[in-house]
Amino acid sequence: MNPRKSNKRKPGRVNDAKDPLEIGRRYFYGIRTPRNYRKAVPHILQAARSGYVHGQYLAGYALSHGLGIRKDPRTAARWYRSAAAKDHLGALFNLARMYESGSGVRRNLRRAFLLYRRGAELGDKLAQCNLAVAYLDGLGTRKDISLGVRWMRKSAQKGDSKAQYNLALAYKEGEGVPQNYRLAKLWLRKASKQNHKKAATMLSRSTTLRSA
Repeated sequence: MNPRKSNKRKPGRVNDAKDPLEIGRRYFYGIRTPRNYRKAVPHILQAARSGYVHGQYLAGYALSHGLGIRKDPRTAARWYRSAAAKDHLGALFNLARMYESGSGVRRNLRRAFLLYRRGAELGDKLAQCNLAVAYLDGLGTRKDISLGVRWMRKSAQKGDSKAQYNLALAYKEGEGVPQNYRLAKLWLRKASKQNHKKAATMLSRSTTLRSA
């Protein structure tokens, strides 16, 4: 997953060449300069320590993936926590994934669920999809098919291909919603247009859906 970009800046700082976050972002994303993680990281860490929320997120991302710095999931989680405490969507989502998998932190499905829920409530389509899966499978919370489908639909409507595919499966199987092949086909088409391979395969192989 690519690191998320953000235009939000720490109040009171000017967007100029001396800004550590701006310098770090340029090297990290390759903005008007060749991408160079090694050059980006010192500036990103400076920004993170200075309280830049997106700098804290990028520090976590670099450390969790070993980009321009030695991979260190535990320290990555610490920076993600700092940014997540300020409702940075990428940090909330990535920290939730770490708790879900047990990478850099002790595995805790309840914490993962709560972080996904916070991101979902703030409108993040990726968090909405994973929150839906948590409800559907009972991961970190009580299983609730109705809530799972509701959040999956929210994510699908925002364009998340994984959610579109899962929502199509729900309509195809009649899980949490009335069975509806036409709607299943509609959501599979949306997902396949975003190069979701399983959606494209299901569309091509299912005679029931092709005739819907």
